Amino acid sequence: MLTNYLKIALRNLGRNKTYSFINIFGLASGMAVSVLILMFVMHEFSYDQFHVRHERIFRILATVKMGETDMQFNSFSTKLGPALKEYNPQVKDFVRLRSVVDKVVIKNPERPSEAFYEQNFMFADPSFFDVFSFDLLKGNKKSILEKPFDLVISERAAEKYFGDLDPIGKTLLYQGTHLMQITGVAKNPPSNSSFNFDFIASSTTFPALSEENKNAWEHAGAFSLYLLLDSKGSVAAVQKNIKREGNRTGAFDSEANYMLEAFATTHLGNNFNDSGNTKLISIFAGVAILILFLALFNYMSLTTARATLRAKEVGVRKVVGAGRSGLVKQFYIESVLVCVFAFALAFLFVQLLRQPFYDLLDLQIDASFLISPSFLGFLIVLLLVSALIAGSYPALILSGFAPLQVLKGRLGGSQGGTAVRRLFMVFQFTVSIALIICSLVVKSQLSFMQNKKLGLYKDQILTIPLSETVAKGFFPLRDEIRQQVGVQNVTVTNAGLFKGYNMWFIKNFTTKEDVGLANMVTDSQFMKTLGLQWKTEPAAGVMKNRNHVLINEAAVKELGIKGDPIGQVLGEKDEIAGIVKDFHFTALQNGIKAMELLIVSDTTNILNFPGQRGVLYARLDPKTDIQEKVALIGQIFKKYDKEKPFEYYFLDDAFNETFKTEIRMSKMFSVFTALAIFIACMGLFGLVTFTAETRTKEIGIRKVLGASVAAIVTLLSKDFVKLVLVAIVLAMPVAYYFMEKWLQDFTYKIQMPVWIFVVSGTLAIVIALVTISFQSIKAALMNPVESLKNE
Repeated sequence: MLTNYLKIALRNLGRNKTYSFINIFGLASGMAVSVLILMFVMHEFSYDQFHVRHERIFRILATVKMGETDMQFNSFSTKLGPALKEYNPQVKDFVRLRSVVDKVVIKNPERPSEAFYEQNFMFADPSFFDVFSFDLLKGNKKSILEKPFDLVISERAAEKYFGDLDPIGKTLLYQGTHLMQITGVAKNPPSNSSFNFDFIASSTTFPALSEENKNAWEHAGAFSLYLLLDSKGSVAAVQKNIKREGNRTGAFDSEANYMLEAFATTHLGNNFNDSGNTKLISIFAGVAILILFLALFNYMSLTTARATLRAKEVGVRKVVGAGRSGLVKQFYIESVLVCVFAFALAFLFVQLLRQPFYDLLDLQIDASFLISPSFLGFLIVLLLVSALIAGSYPALILSGFAPLQVLKGRLGGSQGGTAVRRLFMVFQFTVSIALIICSLVVKSQLSFMQNKKLGLYKDQILTIPLSETVAKGFFPLRDEIRQQVGVQNVTVTNAGLFKGYNMWFIKNFTTKEDVGLANMVTDSQFMKTLGLQWKTEPAAGVMKNRNHVLINEAAVKELGIKGDPIGQVLGEKDEIAGIVKDFHFTALQNGIKAMELLIVSDTTNILNFPGQRGVLYARLDPKTDIQEKVALIGQIFKKYDKEKPFEYYFLDDAFNETFKTEIRMSKMFSVFTALAIFIACMGLFGLVTFTAETRTKEIGIRKVLGASVAAIVTLLSKDFVKLVLVAIVLAMPVAYYFMEKWLQDFTYKIQMPVWIFVVSGTLAIVIALVTISFQSIKAALMNPVESLKNE
C-alpha cells in the first residue's frame, strides 16, 4: 500500500511540473533561510553547554549603586577565591581569570623579524583545565600553569608560530620584554565558547610583569572569579557568604550586592556589554518561524486550490471503498514527499549560503556544531513538523469531499477551502508588508544615526594606538607626523573615542548624590584637531595650571552647578576653567555623558597615568591620498618602535562600530523582506495560474462577446488586489507597534514618517500586480477558439 501511495505521489508531482516546482522551491527557500537563522539562534543558546560540569560553574557578579547609576563589575581581589574555598565546603574549586583587553605583541625569538598583535590572551589559575572542559593536546594538566611565565597556547597559535615543530619547551616573547615558556597546547576552543583564547599564561605571571600589576594583584579588581560548586542547590548558601569571606581579604566593597550567575547563561544573561545581541536573537528567531510558516502556507494554499482537479479522483476512490483515513494517509505521504524533496534542496541552499550568511552577520560557527546531536535533532524535528503542518489541511480538505457531489461536478467553494486560501494569502502579504515597513524603519534609523551631527569632526581622522615604547617618547613622533604634507593637525588622548572611557564619581553640587563623570586626559590640540566648539573658552594661559580642567555642557547640568561654573571646584582641587559644547564620545545609544577634560602641556604626564594607553589622532587633509599618507605615517611609526606592528583605524569606523547590531539587523531585514516577498509572489503566481486555468472557457466566452484584454486582466486581478489591500491595512499597525517598541531603546531616534507606510503599501500592490499581470495577460491573449473547442 505504501508503495502504491508513493507511486501516485510521484505521478502527481511529475504531471504538474509548474506547481511542483513552485511548491518544492518555495518550501526549500523558506526552510533554508529558517535553518540558517535558527542555526545562529541555537548556536547562541548553546554557548558553554559543552563543559561537562557547566551546571555547577558560577561567576561572581557585583552591583554598586552610584547616584542614579547601577555599576556592575565582575573583577575581584585574587584573595577572594581561596577564601571562599577555604571557608565554604560547597566550593569544590575556583578559577581566577583575567582577559587582556588591549592587543599584545607576541614574537617567536627564533623568528625575530616576525611580530604579531594578538587579542586572545588570558591569565588563569592551574585549575582552568580541571573546571572547564577544554581539551589539552599536549602537556600535563596538573602542572602546566603552576609557575610564573608558564604558557599554554592553542593549536592555531602553535601552527602560526612553530609550524609543524613541537612547541613544548619553546618560548614566546610577550610585549618585547618577557619570555614565556610553552608548557601545553590546547585544542582550539569551539565557536560557542565564551573563552576564545589563543594564549593562557599562569595567573602568577601577571604580578611578575610589572609593579603596577603586582599592586593590582594584591588589591580589588584584578581577576574574574569562577566557582565550581558541589551542586546547583548550594548557590544560595555560597552567595550569602561572599561578603563575609570577602571582608577577610581586606580589599572588598562591603556596600556592593553580590550574586552568583550560572556560567552557561553569561553569554545571554547579565551581558552588560552587549544587550543588543539578545534582542537580535529574539527578533531573528521570530522572523525565522514566520518565514517557515509563509512557505508552508504557500504549499497548503496551492494544494487546496487544485482540489477541484483531484475531486473526481477522491470520489472514485471513495465509491470503490477507500476510507477517509486511507485518503488522509495518501495525501499526507504526498506532502511528506514534497517536504523531503524540499528539505534536500534546502540543505543544498544552506551549504551554498552558509558562508555568505556568516559574513553578513560576522559569525563563526564550527563545522562540528553542524553535526552535533542537538542540531541534527533540530533538523529532523523541523522536517517532521513541516510535513505534519503542510499535510494536515490539504489532507483534511481533499479527503472530506462527498463522492456523490464531486462526481456530479458540484464542488462548492467552501469545500475547496477558498476562505482559508484567502486567509493564507492575506497572512503572507501581511508579513511581507510588515517586513518592508520594518526594513525601511531600521534603515532610516541607521541612516539617521550615521549622519547625526556629533559635535566633533570624525572623517579622515587617522587613529593610532600608541605602544608603551612610543608613548614614553611621544614628542618626536608627534612632531614628525605633524610636519608631513597632508596632515592638518595631531593630538593625543589617554583613551580612544567610541572605545570606552574612564569614569570617576563626584557629588552633585545641589543634591549631594553621586554623579558619574567621564574623564579624559589630552593635549592643547585636542579641540582643534577634532573640531570641538567652546561654550566658554578659558582665559589665555590658564590651562597651563595642572589643576584647571574643562567640562562639557552635560556635566554642568548633571552636577547641578548653579550660576557661573567657571572657577568652581570639582572634588578637592580640579578647578573649572572652561566649558566645551557637548559632543559624542561614546555610542549614540548612550546619549551624551557628563565629561571632564584635563588638558596638560607635558604630554609625558598623559601617557604615564596608571593603567592608561595613549591614542594619537592625525587629522588628514581630505584632498590628500589617504592610503599613501597612512603608509608614510606607518614608516614614521616604525622608526620609533621597530618591534611592534603598525596598527591604525579611522575614527568614523570606530563610530560605526558602536551600532554594529543595528547594521546587522538592517542587512538581515533586507534579506528577510526579499525572501518573504519572493515566497508570497510564488504563491500568488501559482494561484493566479490556477485561476486562469479553471476559468479558461469563461475567458474565451467573454472574449467572443467582446471583452477587452484590460477587462480580462482586471477580472482576474481584482480579487487578489483586494486581499493585498486587506493585508496592507493589517500590516501597518502591527509594524508600527513593533518598530515603536524597538525605537524606544534609542536616545536619538526618528519619528516614523508617513512615506514609509505609503511606499510599503504601494510597493506591495505593484509587486502583486506585476506577479498577477504576467499570467493574467497570457490568459487574456489566448485564442478563444482554442479555449472553447472542447465544448
